Amino acid sequence: MKRKISILFFSSALLLTGCIPSLQRTEEEIIIVEEGDEVEEQQYVITPTIDTPENYYRSVLKDGKYQRSAARGTVAHGMNNRIDIDQFELGLMEIATATFSQDDYYFREGEILTGDEINRWLRRYDSSDDNNKDGLNPELGKGDTLEEQMRKSPLVLSHIMEHNYIQGSEEDGVELGGIVIGLALRSVYYFRTEDDEGRYYNHEEELDLKEVEKQGKEIAQEVVERLRAKEELAGIPITVALFQEEKRGAIVPGTFIALTHLSGDETKIDSWEQVKEEYYFFPSRAAREAFPAQANAFSEFQNAVEEFFGRTVGIVGKGRYKNGNLEEMTIEFNLQSHGKAEIIALTQYVSGKLAPLTTDQAPTYVYINSINGPESIIVQYPDHEPSIHVYKN
Repeated sequence: MKRKISILFFSSALLLTGCIPSLQRTEEEIIIVEEGDEVEEQQYVITPTIDTPENYYRSVLKDGKYQRSAARGTVAHGMNNRIDIDQFELGLMEIATATFSQDDYYFREGEILTGDEINRWLRRYDSSDDNNKDGLNPELGKGDTLEEQMRKSPLVLSHIMEHNYIQGSEEDGVELGGIVIGLALRSVYYFRTEDDEGRYYNHEEELDLKEVEKQGKEIAQEVVERLRAKEELAGIPITVALFQEEKRGAIVPGTFIALTHLSGDETKIDSWEQVKEEYYFFPSRAAREAFPAQANAFSEFQNAVEEFFGRTVGIVGKGRYKNGNLEEMTIEFNLQSHGKAEIIALTQYVSGKLAPLTTDQAPTYVYINSINGPESIIVQYPDHEPSIHVYKN
Protein backbone atom coordinates (compact mmCIF):
# COMPACT_ATOMS: atom_id res chain seq x y z
CA MET A 1 0.00 0.00 0.00
CA LYS A 2 1.41 3.35 -1.03
CA ARG A 3 1.21 6.12 1.54
CA LYS A 4 2.14 9.73 1.11
CA ILE A 5 2.16 12.17 4.01
CA SER A 6 2.61 15.89 4.01
CA ILE A 7 2.37 18.25 6.96
CA LEU A 8 1.28 21.81 6.37
CA PHE A 9 1.43 24.61 8.92
CA PHE A 10 -0.95 27.53 9.20
CA SER A 11 -0.16 30.38 11.53
CA SER A 12 -3.09 31.62 13.56
CA ALA A 13 -3.45 34.34 16.11
CA LEU A 14 -5.53 34.27 19.23
CA LEU A 15 -7.13 37.41 20.61
CA LEU A 16 -8.66 37.30 24.06
CA THR A 17 -10.13 40.39 25.65
CA GLY A 18 -10.92 40.66 29.33
CA CYS A 19 -10.42 36.96 29.95
CA ILE A 20 -7.14 35.02 30.08
CA PRO A 21 -4.28 37.24 28.88
CA SER A 22 -0.91 36.32 27.41
CA LEU A 23 -1.98 32.92 26.09
CA GLN A 24 -0.01 31.75 23.08
CA ARG A 25 -1.32 29.55 20.32
CA THR A 26 0.84 27.29 18.16
CA GLU A 27 0.36 26.51 14.51
CA GLU A 28 -2.35 24.20 13.28
CA GLU A 29 -1.00 21.05 11.63
CA ILE A 30 -2.64 19.28 8.72
CA ILE A 31 -1.53 15.75 7.88
CA ILE A 32 -2.66 14.50 4.46
CA VAL A 33 -2.67 10.73 4.01
CA GLU A 34 -2.98 9.08 0.59
CA GLU A 35 -3.69 5.38 0.99
CA GLY A 36 -3.50 4.39 -2.70
CA ASP A 37 -5.78 4.49 -5.72
CA GLU A 38 -8.71 2.66 -4.12
CA VAL A 39 -8.92 4.75 -0.96
CA GLU A 40 -9.75 8.42 -0.91
CA GLU A 41 -7.25 10.87 0.47
CA GLN A 42 -7.80 11.64 4.16
CA GLN A 43 -6.88 14.84 5.91
CA TYR A 44 -6.11 14.93 9.63
CA VAL A 45 -6.05 18.29 11.37
CA ILE A 46 -4.16 18.62 14.64
CA THR A 47 -5.74 21.46 16.60
CA PRO A 48 -3.43 24.27 17.74
CA THR A 49 -2.00 24.32 21.24
CA ILE A 50 -3.11 27.11 23.53
CA ASP A 51 -0.41 27.64 26.13
CA THR A 52 -2.24 27.28 29.45
CA PRO A 53 -1.15 25.82 32.81
CA GLU A 54 -3.49 22.84 32.25
CA ASN A 55 -1.56 21.96 29.07
CA TYR A 56 -4.52 20.22 27.45
CA TYR A 57 -3.97 17.65 24.72
CA ARG A 58 -4.32 18.74 21.13
CA SER A 59 -7.12 16.90 19.32
CA VAL A 60 -7.14 15.01 16.04
CA LEU A 61 -9.82 16.06 13.54
CA LYS A 62 -10.52 13.75 10.62
CA ASP A 63 -11.22 15.71 7.43
CA GLY A 64 -11.60 18.76 9.64
CA LYS A 65 -14.34 17.23 11.82
CA TYR A 66 -14.25 16.20 15.48
CA GLN A 67 -14.67 12.44 15.73
CA ARG A 68 -17.06 11.42 18.49
CA SER A 69 -16.71 7.99 20.00
CA ALA A 70 -19.26 5.47 18.78
CA ALA A 71 -19.77 4.62 22.45
CA ARG A 72 -20.51 8.22 23.53
CA GLY A 73 -23.85 8.36 25.31
CA THR A 74 -23.61 4.97 26.99
CA VAL A 75 -21.96 6.64 30.02
CA ALA A 76 -25.10 8.60 30.86
CA HIS A 77 -27.09 5.41 31.30
CA GLY A 78 -24.76 3.82 33.83
CA MET A 79 -23.43 6.61 36.02
CA ASN A 80 -25.61 8.34 38.59
CA ASN A 81 -24.78 12.03 38.28
CA ARG A 82 -23.34 14.62 35.92
CA ILE A 83 -20.42 15.64 38.11
CA ASP A 84 -19.21 12.03 38.22
CA ILE A 85 -19.37 11.86 34.42
CA ASP A 86 -17.37 15.07 33.98
CA GLN A 87 -14.69 14.15 36.51
CA PHE A 88 -14.40 10.64 35.07
CA GLU A 89 -13.61 12.01 31.60
CA LEU A 90 -11.31 14.85 32.64
CA GLY A 91 -9.53 12.70 35.21
CA LEU A 92 -8.70 10.08 32.59
CA MET A 93 -7.01 12.75 30.48
CA GLU A 94 -5.02 13.89 33.52
CA ILE A 95 -3.93 10.30 34.24
CA ALA A 96 -2.83 9.87 30.63
CA THR A 97 -0.26 12.67 30.91
CA ALA A 98 1.98 10.49 33.10
CA THR A 99 2.57 8.12 30.17
CA PHE A 100 1.55 9.91 26.99
CA SER A 101 3.23 13.31 26.80
CA GLN A 102 1.17 16.21 25.44
CA ASP A 103 4.18 17.09 23.27
CA ASP A 104 4.19 13.73 21.50
CA TYR A 105 0.59 12.52 21.57
CA TYR A 106 -2.78 13.90 20.45
CA PHE A 107 -6.20 13.11 21.89
CA ARG A 108 -9.01 11.26 20.17
CA GLU A 109 -12.18 9.81 21.65
CA GLY A 110 -12.19 6.03 21.78
CA GLU A 111 -12.70 4.23 18.47
CA ILE A 112 -11.79 0.65 19.39
CA LEU A 113 -14.80 -0.26 21.54
CA THR A 114 -18.28 0.23 20.11
CA GLY A 115 -21.33 1.23 22.11
CA ASP A 116 -22.85 -2.23 21.64
CA GLU A 117 -19.66 -3.88 22.82
CA ILE A 118 -19.48 -1.74 25.97
CA ASN A 119 -23.14 -2.40 26.72
CA ARG A 120 -22.56 -6.16 26.42
CA TRP A 121 -19.60 -5.95 28.80
CA LEU A 122 -21.64 -3.99 31.34
CA ARG A 123 -24.29 -6.68 31.61
CA ARG A 124 -24.62 -9.25 34.36
CA TYR A 125 -22.78 -12.43 33.42
CA ASP A 126 -24.97 -15.39 32.49
CA SER A 127 -23.32 -18.34 30.76
CA SER A 128 -26.69 -19.71 29.64
CA ASP A 129 -27.66 -16.54 27.74
CA ASP A 130 -25.73 -15.60 24.59
CA ASN A 131 -26.65 -11.95 25.14
CA ASN A 132 -25.04 -11.92 28.59
CA LYS A 133 -22.10 -14.29 28.30
CA ASP A 134 -19.73 -11.33 27.82
CA GLY A 135 -21.01 -9.55 30.93
CA LEU A 136 -18.33 -8.35 33.35
CA ASN A 137 -20.72 -7.82 36.23
CA PRO A 138 -21.30 -10.81 38.55
CA GLU A 139 -24.11 -13.26 37.96
CA LEU A 140 -27.13 -13.21 40.26
CA GLY A 141 -26.56 -14.41 43.81
CA LYS A 142 -28.56 -16.98 45.71
CA GLY A 143 -31.82 -16.13 47.43
CA ASP A 144 -35.55 -16.78 47.57
CA THR A 145 -36.50 -13.46 45.96
CA LEU A 146 -35.07 -11.38 43.14
CA GLU A 147 -34.38 -8.56 45.60
CA GLU A 148 -32.33 -10.87 47.81
CA GLN A 149 -30.42 -12.25 44.81
CA MET A 150 -29.60 -8.75 43.55
CA ARG A 151 -28.53 -7.50 46.98
CA LYS A 152 -26.15 -10.43 47.36
CA SER A 153 -24.61 -9.82 43.94
CA PRO A 154 -24.71 -6.11 43.09
CA LEU A 155 -23.76 -4.68 39.71
CA VAL A 156 -20.36 -3.19 40.50
CA LEU A 157 -19.23 -1.94 37.09
CA SER A 158 -21.28 0.99 35.78
CA HIS A 159 -19.30 2.23 32.78
CA ILE A 160 -16.24 1.74 30.60
CA MET A 161 -14.65 4.77 28.94
CA GLU A 162 -11.96 4.62 26.27
CA HIS A 163 -9.55 7.37 25.23
CA ASN A 164 -7.09 7.06 22.35
CA TYR A 165 -3.73 8.82 22.12
CA ILE A 166 -2.48 9.40 18.60
CA GLN A 167 0.91 10.02 17.07
CA GLY A 168 1.55 11.64 13.69
CA SER A 169 4.72 11.90 11.65
CA GLU A 170 5.91 12.05 8.06
CA GLU A 171 7.28 8.51 8.29
CA ASP A 172 4.36 6.70 9.93
CA GLY A 173 1.35 8.92 9.30
CA VAL A 174 -1.42 9.11 11.88
CA GLU A 175 -1.48 6.04 14.11
CA LEU A 176 -2.67 4.88 17.50
CA GLY A 177 0.09 5.27 20.09
CA GLY A 178 -1.70 4.40 23.33
CA ILE A 179 -5.06 3.70 24.91
CA VAL A 180 -6.48 4.63 28.32
CA ILE A 181 -9.43 2.71 29.77
CA GLY A 182 -11.48 3.96 32.70
CA LEU A 183 -13.63 1.58 34.73
CA ALA A 184 -16.33 3.32 36.79
CA LEU A 185 -17.32 1.41 39.94
CA ARG A 186 -20.42 1.95 42.04
CA SER A 187 -20.40 2.86 45.73
CA VAL A 188 -24.16 2.32 46.03
CA TYR A 189 -26.18 -0.18 44.00
CA TYR A 190 -29.57 1.20 42.95
CA PHE A 191 -32.04 -1.29 41.53
CA ARG A 192 -35.74 -1.91 41.05
CA THR A 193 -37.96 -4.96 41.47
CA GLU A 194 -41.52 -5.72 40.44
CA ASP A 195 -44.13 -7.71 42.35
CA ASP A 196 -46.76 -10.06 40.94
CA GLU A 197 -49.25 -7.20 40.59
CA GLY A 198 -46.94 -5.08 38.48
CA ARG A 199 -45.93 -2.65 41.22
CA TYR A 200 -42.34 -1.41 41.23
CA TYR A 201 -40.09 -0.96 44.25
CA ASN A 202 -36.85 1.01 44.31
CA HIS A 203 -33.95 -0.29 46.41
CA GLU A 204 -30.40 0.69 47.23
CA GLU A 205 -27.52 -1.27 48.69
CA GLU A 206 -24.40 0.33 50.19
CA LEU A 207 -21.36 -1.49 48.84
CA ASP A 208 -18.18 -2.54 50.61
CA LEU A 209 -15.64 -0.28 48.88
CA LYS A 210 -12.72 -2.64 49.47
CA GLU A 211 -14.65 -5.47 47.85
CA VAL A 212 -15.66 -3.17 44.98
CA GLU A 213 -12.00 -2.30 44.37
CA LYS A 214 -11.04 -5.99 44.47
CA GLN A 215 -13.70 -6.84 41.89
CA GLY A 216 -12.70 -3.81 39.82
CA LYS A 217 -9.12 -5.07 39.56
CA GLU A 218 -10.35 -8.51 38.50
CA ILE A 219 -12.57 -6.91 35.85
CA ALA A 220 -9.61 -4.84 34.65
CA GLN A 221 -7.56 -7.97 33.99
CA GLU A 222 -10.37 -9.42 31.87
CA VAL A 223 -10.74 -6.14 29.97
CA VAL A 224 -7.01 -6.06 29.17
CA GLU A 225 -7.14 -9.63 27.85
CA ARG A 226 -10.08 -8.77 25.61
CA LEU A 227 -8.33 -5.66 24.33
CA ARG A 228 -5.13 -7.57 23.60
CA ALA A 229 -7.16 -10.01 21.50
CA LYS A 230 -7.94 -7.17 19.09
CA GLU A 231 -5.53 -6.99 16.16
CA GLU A 232 -5.40 -3.18 16.19
CA LEU A 233 -4.15 -3.16 19.80
CA ALA A 234 -1.19 -5.49 19.28
CA GLY A 235 1.88 -3.72 20.65
CA ILE A 236 -0.13 -0.73 21.93
CA PRO A 237 0.50 0.46 25.54
CA ILE A 238 -2.62 0.31 27.74
CA THR A 239 -3.38 2.28 30.90
CA VAL A 240 -6.33 1.23 33.08
CA ALA A 241 -7.76 3.41 35.86
CA LEU A 242 -10.42 2.58 38.47
CA PHE A 243 -12.91 5.34 39.30
CA GLN A 244 -15.01 5.15 42.49
CA GLU A 245 -18.37 6.85 41.95
CA GLU A 246 -20.11 8.94 44.58
CA LYS A 247 -23.66 8.40 45.81
CA ARG A 248 -26.58 9.66 43.76
CA GLY A 249 -27.15 13.36 44.42
CA ALA A 250 -23.68 13.92 45.91
CA ILE A 251 -22.32 17.45 45.66
CA VAL A 252 -18.75 16.28 45.05
CA PRO A 253 -17.64 13.92 42.27
CA GLY A 254 -16.18 10.49 42.69
CA THR A 255 -12.44 9.87 42.68
CA PHE A 256 -9.87 7.64 41.02
CA ILE A 257 -8.57 5.00 43.40
CA ALA A 258 -6.03 2.95 41.42
CA LEU A 259 -4.29 2.75 38.06
CA THR A 260 -1.94 0.48 36.17
CA HIS A 261 0.04 0.68 32.94
CA LEU A 262 0.99 -2.12 30.58
CA SER A 263 3.60 -1.78 27.85
CA GLY A 264 2.84 -2.91 24.33
CA ASP A 265 3.81 -6.55 24.92
CA GLU A 266 2.16 -7.01 28.34
CA THR A 267 -1.18 -8.69 29.03
CA LYS A 268 -1.01 -9.55 32.73
CA ILE A 269 -1.49 -6.81 35.34
CA ASP A 270 1.28 -7.33 37.89
CA SER A 271 0.80 -4.29 40.11
CA TRP A 272 -1.40 -1.28 40.81
CA GLU A 273 -0.59 2.28 41.81
CA GLN A 274 -2.96 3.44 44.54
CA VAL A 275 -4.39 6.94 44.13
CA LYS A 276 -5.58 8.93 47.12
CA GLU A 277 -7.89 11.60 45.77
CA GLU A 278 -10.25 13.54 48.06
CA TYR A 279 -12.56 16.55 48.04
CA TYR A 280 -13.08 18.93 50.96
CA PHE A 281 -15.52 21.79 51.36
CA PHE A 282 -14.57 25.09 52.95
CA PRO A 283 -15.64 26.04 55.55
CA SER A 284 -16.28 22.64 57.17
CA ARG A 285 -15.19 20.64 60.20
CA ALA A 286 -13.67 17.96 57.97
CA ALA A 287 -11.50 20.55 56.20
CA ARG A 288 -10.37 22.08 59.52
CA GLU A 289 -9.32 18.68 60.82
CA ALA A 290 -7.55 17.54 57.65
CA PHE A 291 -6.00 20.81 56.44
CA PRO A 292 -6.07 23.40 59.26
CA ALA A 293 -3.74 25.89 57.55
CA GLN A 294 -5.84 25.88 54.37
CA ALA A 295 -9.03 26.17 56.42
CA ASN A 296 -7.68 29.18 58.33
CA ALA A 297 -6.60 30.88 55.11
CA PHE A 298 -10.06 30.37 53.65
CA SER A 299 -11.76 31.75 56.78
CA GLU A 300 -9.57 34.85 56.65
CA PHE A 301 -10.41 35.26 52.97
CA GLN A 302 -14.14 34.91 53.69
CA ASN A 303 -13.98 37.44 56.56
CA ALA A 304 -12.10 39.96 54.40
CA VAL A 305 -14.66 39.69 51.60
CA GLU A 306 -17.61 40.10 53.96
CA GLU A 307 -15.97 43.11 55.60
CA PHE A 308 -15.52 44.66 52.16
CA PHE A 309 -19.09 43.82 51.13
CA GLY A 310 -20.60 45.01 54.40
CA ARG A 311 -22.82 41.97 54.86
CA THR A 312 -22.79 38.18 54.87
CA VAL A 313 -21.93 36.66 51.52
CA GLY A 314 -22.56 33.06 50.47
CA ILE A 315 -19.05 31.73 49.77
CA VAL A 316 -18.22 28.03 49.39
CA GLY A 317 -14.83 26.56 48.52
CA LYS A 318 -14.11 23.09 47.19
CA GLY A 319 -10.57 21.73 47.27
CA ARG A 320 -9.42 18.71 45.30
CA TYR A 321 -6.50 16.92 46.94
CA LYS A 322 -4.33 14.16 45.53
CA ASN A 323 -2.05 12.24 47.88
CA GLY A 324 -2.47 15.01 50.45
CA ASN A 325 -1.58 17.87 48.10
CA LEU A 326 -4.00 20.51 46.89
CA GLU A 327 -4.55 20.11 43.15
CA GLU A 328 -7.09 22.89 42.63
CA MET A 329 -9.42 25.16 44.58
CA THR A 330 -12.84 26.24 43.32
CA ILE A 331 -14.70 29.08 45.07
CA GLU A 332 -18.31 30.02 44.37
CA PHE A 333 -20.05 33.24 45.41
CA ASN A 334 -23.84 33.42 45.53
CA LEU A 335 -25.13 37.00 45.73
CA GLN A 336 -28.61 38.45 46.08
CA SER A 337 -29.04 42.11 45.10
CA HIS A 338 -26.14 43.90 43.45
CA GLY A 339 -25.16 46.57 40.95
CA LYS A 340 -22.78 46.12 38.05
CA ALA A 341 -20.29 48.59 39.54
CA GLU A 342 -20.46 46.60 42.78
CA ILE A 343 -19.69 43.38 40.90
CA ILE A 344 -16.67 44.97 39.23
CA ALA A 345 -15.35 46.29 42.55
CA LEU A 346 -15.93 42.94 44.28
CA THR A 347 -14.19 41.05 41.48
CA GLN A 348 -11.19 43.35 41.63
CA TYR A 349 -11.02 43.09 45.42
CA VAL A 350 -11.28 39.29 45.45
CA SER A 351 -8.59 38.94 42.78
CA GLY A 352 -6.17 40.69 45.14
CA LYS A 353 -6.95 38.35 48.04
CA LEU A 354 -6.29 34.97 46.43
CA ALA A 355 -2.53 34.70 46.96
CA PRO A 356 -2.75 33.05 50.44
CA LEU A 357 -5.01 30.36 48.95
CA THR A 358 -2.45 29.34 46.29
CA THR A 359 0.49 28.55 48.57
CA ASP A 360 0.37 24.89 47.42
CA GLN A 361 1.06 25.92 43.81
CA ALA A 362 -2.46 24.96 42.81
CA PRO A 363 -4.79 26.95 40.55
CA THR A 364 -7.79 28.75 42.03
CA TYR A 365 -11.02 29.31 40.12
CA VAL A 366 -13.57 31.83 41.42
CA TYR A 367 -17.13 32.01 40.09
CA ILE A 368 -19.19 34.99 41.23
CA ASN A 369 -22.88 34.31 40.63
CA SER A 370 -26.13 36.08 41.49
CA ILE A 371 -29.82 35.30 41.22
CA ASN A 372 -29.50 36.51 37.61
CA GLY A 373 -26.75 34.03 36.72
CA PRO A 374 -22.95 34.28 36.27
CA GLU A 375 -21.49 37.73 36.98
CA SER A 376 -17.73 37.29 36.79
CA ILE A 377 -14.87 34.77 36.75
CA ILE A 378 -11.41 34.96 38.29
CA VAL A 379 -8.62 32.52 37.47
CA GLN A 380 -5.47 32.53 39.58
CA TYR A 381 -2.62 30.28 38.48
CA PRO A 382 0.48 29.92 40.66
CA ASP A 383 3.18 32.45 39.80
CA HIS A 384 0.78 34.29 37.48
CA GLU A 385 -1.25 37.44 37.86
CA PRO A 386 -4.99 36.73 38.31
CA SER A 387 -7.14 36.96 35.19
CA ILE A 388 -10.72 38.25 35.36
CA HIS A 389 -13.76 38.46 33.14
CA VAL A 390 -16.92 40.40 34.05
CA TYR A 391 -20.07 39.53 32.14
CA LYS A 392 -21.76 42.56 30.62
CA ASN A 393 -25.24 41.07 30.35
